Amino acid sequence: MRIQDASVVEGMLASFSGFTEKLGGLEFYGNSPDFRKIFNICRCVVEGSETPNAASSKAYLFLGKYHGKTSIAKAVEREAQSKGLSTRLLDGKEGATQKTLMELVSDRNVVTILDGLPEASASRRTVLERFNRLEGRGVLLALPEYAADATLDDRTPTLLLSQIDQRPMDKLAWLIGLIREGLFDEAGRIPDALSRELGRIPGKAMLTLVGSHFGERITRISSLGRSIAEALRLRAGLESETPLPQEDLAEMFMQFYADRDADSAQGFRLWVEGETDSRLFALVAKLAKLEGGLAVLPLGLDREGGTAKAIEIVIKERTRRNKDIFLFDSDQPGRHAKEELGVIGQEAILLDPKVSCSRVEPEVEIEDFVSLACLDRFYEEHTQLRPEKEMIRYKSPEGRRLIVDGADKGTLLTWLESSASLPDLENLLWILCDIRSKFSLKQLYSLKELQERKRQLETETNAKKHLGNRPKHWAVVEFGAKVTLPQEEL
Repeated sequence: MRIQDASVVEGMLASFSGFTEKLGGLEFYGNSPDFRKIFNICRCVVEGSETPNAASSKAYLFLGKYHGKTSIAKAVEREAQSKGLSTRLLDGKEGATQKTLMELVSDRNVVTILDGLPEASASRRTVLERFNRLEGRGVLLALPEYAADATLDDRTPTLLLSQIDQRPMDKLAWLIGLIREGLFDEAGRIPDALSRELGRIPGKAMLTLVGSHFGERITRISSLGRSIAEALRLRAGLESETPLPQEDLAEMFMQFYADRDADSAQGFRLWVEGETDSRLFALVAKLAKLEGGLAVLPLGLDREGGTAKAIEIVIKERTRRNKDIFLFDSDQPGRHAKEELGVIGQEAILLDPKVSCSRVEPEVEIEDFVSLACLDRFYEEHTQLRPEKEMIRYKSPEGRRLIVDGADKGTLLTWLESSASLPDLENLLWILCDIRSKFSLKQLYSLKELQERKRQLETETNAKKHLGNRPKHWAVVEFGAKVTLPQEEL
């Protein structure tokens, strides 16, 4: 989360006037330059002034589904009518639209607003050709898939607005605008008590939650705005001294996002970054006979996982602090994801480098908890493979680290599932037992034994586990070797 984003959120909650655009008496909410440009282009067309970057009397605007396309079309119509201009608002239906455009070709006194295009390519080509021939002013609003249509006139200003999930600050402004609408009194003002509650919304939590992928759920964003507004009204009525809790805010987002009943999720869940992590924990649980009670789930499959999916999982899967834990690599993305989840009250932990087998760097991932001797056996049996990087620590505690090439992780997991023993994965077993203890699930150790075992793992000297036996077929690295290039490459 960037500091400037947090300050923008605070600005939205304190004074919203800078995050609106008015056109034709209608109000729209947003903050990005492209959002502003939409309305600048529309005003230029209506006023007859040159549109940005071109001396054209028309403009193309491409917006995704549920992004307010039809509302903007109506706003352009009302803006033009408020200035005494004649308008024609067409819905893009094939027959009527084509006929009306033909009638308007030479009428310079009409502002034509075209809200949509035909799906059939032949009909679409006809509509675009007739729109381009209009001697009067016009605005075309259509879906993004038509932005590359060959019939578009390259002299006409074009704006392609990205999907709303790619514009989180616009999405946030939209939501806050809807919340404000839910707080208006009959005179269209927000009473002081409600304004106070609005300003106390946990801004960081709001920004974090809005960052999740809404997709077509954006059609229900009004219901989310109403829910938050109702919660603020309730707190104002109770004269609560505390602001809306971030946990309550997260719950409203979960209700908005959910496709199923709130009680459908059963059991305890450990969320890990990807399939490698989930398969390794499943293997450890099988070897230790600790299966059952805890589902270990990846944030996504293949390349669809990773820390960036954490907030979306919280909302989509309706996670609970006392039933779900997130486990991340000890690196910058992991720390950032842990901080974000903390903002909304969801528990997350990082892999502890002190109990890793590598003990070389403070940043670790799941493979660092596999015995080095075990990893060496893997590479000895797969002589064609090499780790991405190898590092050695000579100072105490001595250690060696192998960073497995991402392309080889599937092969490694398959080999581990058939060849690894519990001692090879002992450090992962401690992590699994520690997490199970947080849910009071059946495990191998008491809490006191877990703490003692952690101290042993942090201080033990085990050459097999921490150093391994470097495969003999790996070439010795010659540092500082002189390289002679052919003369033509110099």
